[in-house]
Amino acid sequence: MIAASALLVLGAASCGESEKQKREETTARVLGRAQALELSADLPLDSIEMEKLLIDVRSRETELRRRGHDRVADIYLESFLAALDSVNPALAAEIR
Repeated sequence: MIAASALLVLGAASCGESEKQKREETTARVLGRAQALELSADLPLDSIEMEKLLIDVRSRETELRRRGHDRVADIYLESFLAALDSVNPALAAEIR
């Protein structure tokens, strides 16, 4: 009975962790895309604003990796670059 209860608790913890991971991945996708949309070729950004945004993207990616969230960092960066490629292909090519 105790072993069954322990398995149930572990199963619930892993489900919770899985849900947390899914939320983090979804947030990474949304944020990466949103930041890329700010760099649309149609929007008038000066070079300082563009540079600040690109530094923020790299900073977030680095912080995620530092905390051991490599998969979330990869998703965030891939989402950013994919969206950037669709709204500002020249800048995306330059970054890659």
